[in-house]
Order: sequence, then structure tokens, then C-alpha cells
Amino acid sequence: MRGYANACPRPLHGFTLVELLVVIAIIATLVGLLLPAVQAVREAGRRSQCGNNLRQVALAAHGSHEANRALPPLSAPAVLRPVTNAPRYRLGYGFTVFTWLLPFIEERGLYAVATSGTLGVLTPVPNAPGSAMVLSTPIGAYLCPSDATNQRGMAMTTNGNADDCAVGNYAANYNVFGNPMAATVAGRLEGTSRLPASVPDGTSKTVMLAERYGTCGSTGKQEAAWGNLWSDPNGHWRPVFCINEEDQTPDTPGYRPCNAFQTKPNWLSGCDSSRAQSAHPGSIPVALVDGSVRTVADDIEQTVWTNVCHPADGQAIGGAW
Repeated sequence: MRGYANACPRPLHGFTLVELLVVIAIIATLVGLLLPAVQAVREAGRRSQCGNNLRQVALAAHGSHEANRALPPLSAPAVLRPVTNAPRYRLGYGFTVFTWLLPFIEERGLYAVATSGTLGVLTPVPNAPGSAMVLSTPIGAYLCPSDATNQRGMAMTTNGNADDCAVGNYAANYNVFGNPMAATVAGRLEGTSRLPASVPDGTSKTVMLAERYGTCGSTGKQEAAWGNLWSDPNGHWRPVFCINEEDQTPDTPGYRPCNAFQTKPNWLSGCDSSRAQSAHPGSIPVALVDGSVRTVADDIEQTVWTNVCHPADGQAIGGAW
């Protein structure tokens, strides 16, 4: 009869347990497939930003060279000692190359602070090594977003109270910014390189800057680790590579083969602070003296790495390295 509903109930269909498990497995598989792709995209973005930072720092070095007719010295001998061998840079008490570059990376205010105190020494930071306030200021252009060895730009070791200090992820080539043939340690740290004369092997074939971990240790003990502090010229903390010593002090004159870099070592138990380190898998980004940036694979031959890190060994390398 019209108007009456069918009295026979229709069965309600739902997921069985097996079907539910199959759906979950499919979703898990899709997530497993997508996650590496998402991570790869994110790492590509971080690598690109890191390369842009390196380019900015390299161009800042050129700006400083143009303004002062020489590249900045690698480092003052210590945090409370002045540079004496580089006439254009004698203002810097306790400076590193990265302190001198501040005006050229839009950090003129911080540079003014760095040069405003007595002998360049400012209000002490509590418990910080040295006494320059600048030591505790992270600089975005000096940080690689892939590096996990810092806390908001600060060192992750209490060694020497370095956790009060700002790290950098870029280091200067001793063979370019220093003077390895000088008679004294201070002279070797205080290079006065001029471009292109000081780089006869070619500015496009010589490494100027490379990446380093902000905090680096090999003992497994956080309190025993060292760091790459962008504005600390004291031994162990200098933002440099190619000195080949854990204390970053060139005690003897002469050029030495630059230690091979590390890619993604464990920052607390496998990191050798005498070397450069890359936070990127399989390669390290570097800036060349001409201001260009390139990626160097971690299977590069030691001889080739040595040659591209030496500005004047007469062994210029072509483009395929």
C-alpha cells in the first residue's frame, strides 16, 4: 500500500577490522613515501638559504676589501689584544674577520657597539669568555638553518662558559685571510691579503669560506665540546678552518694541506674541530674568493681539496671538482 515504508530493515554496512587495518596500512605507506620527499624539499630550501648566506658574507669581504684596500685579518691574537700588522684594521681589539664584516652585512649598529668601548672592549657579558657584548649576539647571516648544534644561535657547550656566546656556521680559510708564512703567531693570524694579487691561483678556483658546526665535540661530553664563535678570537673558538689544529692556533709557519671536511658528523661524539663540517648530507657549501658559491661533494680527493684551499700553490683546479 502506498504511504507505508518497507518494513524490511536494510543491513548497515561498516568497516570490518581487516578493512580498517588495510586502510591504516595504506595511509602509513603513503606517509612513509611522502615524508622523505617533504624532508628533501625542506633540506633543499635550507641548503639554498645557507648558500645565500655564504654569498652575502663573501660579498661583504669584497666590500671590506674595497673600503680598506685589503681583506680583513683572520683574527686578532686574543679577545683583549689588538691587531698590529694590518694598518687598515688596527681599530679591532679582539676582532675576528666576521666582526670586521658587520658593516657590510647591514649590521652597522652592532659594529658601532663593537668599536665604541675602551680599546673596543664593552660591557662584560656575565660568565662569557672575554668581555665583549658582541660575543653574545647571534647574527642571522652567519647561521645555517640546517645546523642543529646551537640553541637559538648560542653555543651548546658550557666549556669556558661558551653557552653565553653566539656561534657562527661559517669559517674563514686561514690560507686566504691569514699569513701562514709570517714569523709570529700574531703575524700569521693577521693577514693583509689583497685581491687578486694574493690569490695567484685564481679567485674563482680558491675557497674563501666554508661551513662549520656551531658546537663541535668528540668526547661525548657536552661540557668538553668546542665551538665556532663568530666574534671570539681566542684559541679553540676562532671561526676558521685550514689551521688543522683543534686550538685553531698556527704555532709554526708554512702552508699545510687543509684537513678534509666532515659531512653530518655526530656533533658531540664524532666532530673534529680542526676541520670544517657540513650540516648537509653528502656535500659542503663553500664560497670562492670571487664571491661565487658552490657545493663540494664529500668524495672529493684530498689532493684536490688541498689545492683549492691554497691560494698560491700553483696547482689551480679547473671547473670539474
